[in-house]
Amino acid sequence: MEEENKEEITERLQDVKAKTRKGNIILKKREEGEHQESSKNCLFICGNRRTDMLKNFMQDIYMLQKPFTCYMPKLHHNLVNIEDKIETIVDICIHNSCSLFFTISSTKKKPSRFIIGRLYNNKILDYYIFSLLSFIPMHMFPLSKEILLGSKPIVLIQGSYFEQSEVTKYMRNVLFDMFKHKNVETLTKGSIQRLVVITAYEARVSTAMGGNGEKGSSDAGVKDAYQNGEVNGHGNSSRGNSLGKGIYVMSFRQYLLKKEMFNLTEKEIPTLDEIGPRFEFTLEDSKIPEYALFQEAIKKVDVEKKVKSNKVKVDEFGHNIKRVYVQKQNFSKLHTKHSKLMKKSKKLSGRNG
Repeated sequence: MEEENKEEITERLQDVKAKTRKGNIILKKREEGEHQESSKNCLFICGNRRTDMLKNFMQDIYMLQKPFTCYMPKLHHNLVNIEDKIETIVDICIHNSCSLFFTISSTKKKPSRFIIGRLYNNKILDYYIFSLLSFIPMHMFPLSKEILLGSKPIVLIQGSYFEQSEVTKYMRNVLFDMFKHKNVETLTKGSIQRLVVITAYEARVSTAMGGNGEKGSSDAGVKDAYQNGEVNGHGNSSRGNSLGKGIYVMSFRQYLLKKEMFNLTEKEIPTLDEIGPRFEFTLEDSKIPEYALFQEAIKKVDVEKKVKSNKVKVDEFGHNIKRVYVQKQNFSKLHTKHSKLMKKSKKLSGRNG
């Protein structure tokens, strides 16, 4: 059976006519779903091996993504060398109606790896393999319990690294797709409680060997990466790399937002409280999507704009009340149709009189 694309499905749904009132409501919801994408579910699954740090790391990311998740924390011994088992993960995603997946694995040659990938039309769209350098869990931050799980965050992705190549541009897109959480039509000040900041910076050997500042939080991980020769200037795996080149490290931070921050002036700088988790990671390998397939995935259906009519109003019960224009009538010239019964009654009344 050939796979149907988005346009064929749209044309097929338009030809279907409902026979009942309930069926009409279902078709209307389907039609609205074609034009508006629903929130994506994410599959969290482990490989055949993992470390305690990776286990806690996946659990924290799972807490951020709830309730649009499918959580499988147990070890899957059939997922040996998980980079070659992407098709198996795709089948599990299709079975659980997930269009995103997040997997973890750890081996001697490739320690602390996690993969983020996307599906489109029940096929793999793209995936990115990252190496986790450092991680601080969410429970280490005292203000982490003040946020409501399932709230919509503001996602800020910054750094010139995300504009260097097609790979980094697609990677920025998948990171935003992963951490943006649910799709909403409107936002209020009270509904926004989190600020997610993903920053890419170039960390050189001097910084990794004992620099100060924010980059020092990933010193040990960057130092080990240089000593093993596993990371090159673009964040991809490479043996025998020269130590003179710098690598790009991406850091994840999450801050607490309050209502008072939205009322500040431009000159006032708000103080942000970090709520975790905090981690640094680098890009190891990737499979970017095909250009034609990606354009089809982000294609938006042209929706005809509904013209508002001033003559139609909706009452409290949801009924449409229409106002019809009628010219002023002259009742003296108004012709009314008379029946024969009226004529007979007049004749009878005349005879009796």
